[in-house]
Amino acid sequence: SRPSTMANSATSDTATTSGPRIFSLSELSITFPSADVRDHLSRHYSSDHLDRILKSAKTSPTATICRVNLIKTTREELIRDLTEHFGVDSDWTVEPHDLFDDVVVVSQRHRSSNSQQTESRELSILAECRKPPSTPKQEMILPCSVTDETKRSAEGWPSTHRVVILDRLCGEAVLRGSDVYVKGIMVADQGIAKGEKVAVYADLRRGEKLLRGSLIETYSGDCVFLGIGEAYCDKSAMFREDHGLGIKICRGQANRSGAYLPPTNGVLVDKMFLQNLPSILVGHALDPKPGDVILDMCAAPGGKTTHLASLTRNKALIVACDKSRRKMVTARRQFDILGASCIVPLVLDSRKNVLWDRRRPLSAKETIDNATTSKMDGLLNVKGFYPESFDKVLLDPPCSALGLRPRPSMTTENASDLWDIAKYQRGFVDNAVVLLKNGGIMTYSTCTFNSSENEAMIKYILDSHPCMKLMKIDVNFGLDGLPNAGLTDEQRQCVKRFDPSNKNLDTMGFFVAKMMKRE
Repeated sequence: SRPSTMANSATSDTATTSGPRIFSLSELSITFPSADVRDHLSRHYSSDHLDRILKSAKTSPTATICRVNLIKTTREELIRDLTEHFGVDSDWTVEPHDLFDDVVVVSQRHRSSNSQQTESRELSILAECRKPPSTPKQEMILPCSVTDETKRSAEGWPSTHRVVILDRLCGEAVLRGSDVYVKGIMVADQGIAKGEKVAVYADLRRGEKLLRGSLIETYSGDCVFLGIGEAYCDKSAMFREDHGLGIKICRGQANRSGAYLPPTNGVLVDKMFLQNLPSILVGHALDPKPGDVILDMCAAPGGKTTHLASLTRNKALIVACDKSRRKMVTARRQFDILGASCIVPLVLDSRKNVLWDRRRPLSAKETIDNATTSKMDGLLNVKGFYPESFDKVLLDPPCSALGLRPRPSMTTENASDLWDIAKYQRGFVDNAVVLLKNGGIMTYSTCTFNSSENEAMIKYILDSHPCMKLMKIDVNFGLDGLPNAGLTDEQRQCVKRFDPSNKNLDTMGFFVAKMMKRE
């Protein structure tokens, strides 16, 4: 069956019913997999508002946000290093963010009005295309037989470029400006040579896996045209290797269906971290200080954790938990790269991380100092912590992730999933309150616009834990909480909500709240 996230339009060059369905970025129509998901969200969003949110999901924010790693550099030094990397007369400007003093913004340089008009036309042209535009003099490179040529044309593939198809996550990265690593390439035409220009597509399936190394002749899924790239290796190497660059997306708006964003693969990886602005707000709201003992309950992949280490100049004790050992091993490598030695990575399910069975509870530091080391990977063996072990707690639990941008399809299957996620999150919330010291600060955040996981969760915390007091996040960035979603007007003004369809904010969908545990 076909995902319900695609436009149903069909023209002469759209695939046949048995072959692939190829979409341009502009005609790609994102919908929720089932009507009851939309009904659930419609309690607080109008139909037009939901349509705007879905449309925004196809695109990335228009600037690249680089968080400065203050352990190893300063903002001024990072601006200098990035400017040198891109070149003084490059397509990019590198500027300090006007609100956060540890953030650098990389955006497309504004040139003459004629140039801007040209860029706008180029964006609209390629976004409307299902394949690279061809010219009368352009050579047809595929296929070699009339039979293949007829089939290829009927399916909608280009005859001027060989084709590669990426997995969905890799496609999302390309829309954010990334080049393509070989691990994300799933399908490729025969005969691709290093240095050749190729047409780049992203597969749009949600659940079933696309077998890596599949032939274009057997592909029958839904895909969207992303742009034109240059093969960094031949086809055999694309599927023989497990790591390394596979395709460099050609520079310039004329080669991209989405926004023209800078490639930052492997750039200054020890001095900066790419992060969305609302996520950066979480660290500033928690306001960590040197000497604090801090718990990040759901830390992987580690962006917010390393921000806390950066803000404290590596002078706090930060315990980073996740129940996935693989994710924590990967996160530890990121911690090492950024020089965040104050972070202690643990494999620990934070719904089950409270210890009650000791007359003299150990402090968090004592618990860590007494822990044994796993022979498997060197991570510490810790089963949990005693109540009131932490000065500050950062809770960013697993969520429906409806606010992510870009994402060319929605994966939440039905409304019951949204309720189940909210119930699941309560297990983290309850333990966070127990582990927080009296007088301590806690942040709660999600990357969704679903009120059941946001405003309603804050109401649950305040109702179930009278010791918790909602604190105002005093930053002029973001929107108030949704009305009629569980919070009073005064409480709504304390939290920060980010609507992905709000063009002034130009962010992913996100939610942040800050609370204090009363003495």
